[in-house]
Amino acid sequence: MAAKTSKSQTAYYARYKTSRTWEVNRKRRLERTLKEQPNNEQVKQALKSMVYRRKTPKTTPWSASWVRAAKLIKSVCGRFDPAIMSSNPETARFALQRPGTVTAATYTPISNPFKSMFSIEARFYKDSVK
Repeated sequence: MAAKTSKSQTAYYARYKTSRTWEVNRKRRLERTLKEQPNNEQVKQALKSMVYRRKTPKTTPWSASWVRAAKLIKSVCGRFDPAIMSSNPETARFALQRPGTVTAATYTPISNPFKSMFSIEARFYKDSVK
């Protein structure tokens, strides 16, 4: 179940679990598999022990903004420590202070030799390089 769900979706998940719809669906699928594969011992064991297998996620999923931040930090530092995302400020601070793999000697910034990429000189340079 995702972190941001509507009230109706949350109610649906609760109803799915309490009314044991999951059990009916799973039993139907397992019986169909048993009919196709009568010697399958795993299916016979699964039919004997039916348990609810859906679990609430324990970790938060990566948001789009954290993915972008991780890519940016990795491009500059050479690595990204997931501890930076920690809600504990001490853990995040220590993770940010750890040195990366990119050093001043190996870092080469991309520089534009012209003041503007739209200048006549830049366009002429681009055409002459081809």
